[in-house]
Amino acid sequence: MKPQLELIPHEIDGSIHAFIYENDRFDAPWHYHKDYELTYIIKSSGIRYAGNSIDHFVPGDLVFIGENVPHCWKNEKGYSNGVKSACVQWDSSVLDKFISSNIELKSIYNLLEASKFGVKYTNMVFNEAICKKLERLCGSKPAKKIIDLLDILLELANCNDKELLSLVGTRYKFSEKSDSRTMSILNYIDEKYQERITIQDMADLTFMTRSAFCKYFKKQFSRSFTNYLNEFRIRKVCLLLQDTDSKLLDLAYSCGYENMSFFHRQFKKYLAMTPTEYRKKL
Repeated sequence: MKPQLELIPHEIDGSIHAFIYENDRFDAPWHYHKDYELTYIIKSSGIRYAGNSIDHFVPGDLVFIGENVPHCWKNEKGYSNGVKSACVQWDSSVLDKFISSNIELKSIYNLLEASKFGVKYTNMVFNEAICKKLERLCGSKPAKKIIDLLDILLELANCNDKELLSLVGTRYKFSEKSDSRTMSILNYIDEKYQERITIQDMADLTFMTRSAFCKYFKKQFSRSFTNYLNEFRIRKVCLLLQDTDSKLLDLAYSCGYENMSFFHRQFKKYLAMTPTEYRKKL
């Protein structure tokens, strides 16, 4: 399986696709499309991938993702609580020219530019209010959808409680070969992160030399493979800290860490706090 170019099914009488998604699990693969996307999680939890960002998501999660930024939401193995999200997708040709040519909409223009990094909103009260607007957008008439979408974008642009998901913009220009390699890498990490994974393992998986793999990975994800793997494992530990009362030692080992001192250093590196401090904040 490889990342897919998703063709957004816009309505016959409109260019804005707003909908409520419900399913047993998130099942979309690592994919990208030519549309902007705003997604609010009503029900579900797991790991969100957006560009080179890895983060856990819970109900209330709101992210704005730019065109051609690869992304997906994945539930943990065994997750069976169902998923529900509110989403709107639209092609850049719908509003970009209008927005860029009107100085009054400069804040929205800046937001669209920032979307190549992925934008996460952190104020849960604000996020819930946006969700209500998304739900209304789903039932709007085609012409009204444009007005409603601009209203949402203005709210998003003026909100101060937001942060970039990535430090590097990731509007990828994919090729079939890089798609296949990238998907095989992500799938392997997702399936084997509890075990020892070496650069040689990844080089063998992708039929590359160690040096070539390291260069390829850093070009695709703007970080080294080792840093990516450690961050991935830390995010997995964070999910377990939220859902279980297990000992830190057990959680660290279950996510592939064999040395507790190293685990604690990595946790503090990525979250700027200790695992114990993180658990107390939950």
